[in-house]
Amino acid sequence: MSDELLKLHRLSLNRPGEHLFAVLAETIPGLTRSQARQAIVAGLVSLDGIPIREAKTPLPERVKVAVDLRHGIRRILNAQLKGDGAPKGKPFEILYEDQYLVVVDKAAGVLSAPIPSKGTGEKTTREHLPAFIRRAMTKRGREVGYIGIVHRLDKETSGCIVFALTREAQRLLSEQFAGHAAGRTYRAIVFNGPRNDEDELHQRIGRGDDGRRSMVEEDTPGKDTVTRFKVVQRHPKGTELEVDLETGRTHQIRVAFSDIGCPVAGDRVYGWRPRGDQLPPPRAPRLMLHAHRLVFDHPMTGKRVEVQAPIPQEFADFVQALA
Repeated sequence: MSDELLKLHRLSLNRPGEHLFAVLAETIPGLTRSQARQAIVAGLVSLDGIPIREAKTPLPERVKVAVDLRHGIRRILNAQLKGDGAPKGKPFEILYEDQYLVVVDKAAGVLSAPIPSKGTGEKTTREHLPAFIRRAMTKRGREVGYIGIVHRLDKETSGCIVFALTREAQRLLSEQFAGHAAGRTYRAIVFNGPRNDEDELHQRIGRGDDGRRSMVEEDTPGKDTVTRFKVVQRHPKGTELEVDLETGRTHQIRVAFSDIGCPVAGDRVYGWRPRGDQLPPPRAPRLMLHAHRLVFDHPMTGKRVEVQAPIPQEFADFVQALA
């Protein structure tokens, strides 16, 4: 990286809808698209003071961008992949465990599964939930030979997630989740509020013109979704919801409520965007989405299992800002 790049870059951009990484590469002389992606993933880029880690974040209108390259990119990104950037505090709490499966309460900021690392030479990241679980079990003397992924949560979503500890358990659990036999209940805080106190959203999720997931018309390629919700409590600046999923599409809750004008608080991709002179809502500490309850049939015994993850304290704290 050239010396001219090794500084704090401050930009004022008005490129609404365009991907953040592409605009940075185009705007900052000498910065490649790959470097722009890495800088965002490393947490070196902020929009109006809010750190952004999603390279394809669509830009809002008239935004101030800071890109801190004073210490380079690769060294900081590699340090995070080695664990220096791991979330603070415990990455999970065990809610249920037996010889066939384990259900944990995942902390926000923890990857629920390994993903490819971009531009680092690493095949996968090392700091993810299955790795944390394996280490914790090994420390207390339980050697786990297999941890099978059944479903996923977004990195910034907290709450219940189940892993299989045998291949047969993974197959049977995966069938339940794919066939919608498992129950998944979330708690969410959204800006604005839905018109009805209780409703069922039938939508179709696909890809918009900008490449982001969005709701599309029936004759457009995509997947049907069913999202049920009820209002827990309304506040002047936002609403607490309980949400049940009949289908489990990627980003389903986030896209569904953004589509009806009630984006999930703290969502950096599908969240609130300024319109005219509208004042911005309170800034959320993170994505305010929590997988509160899981219900499924035990893959071996057939008994119904119900597990709940406590509502995080930051939810209660953020509600105060909505008054």
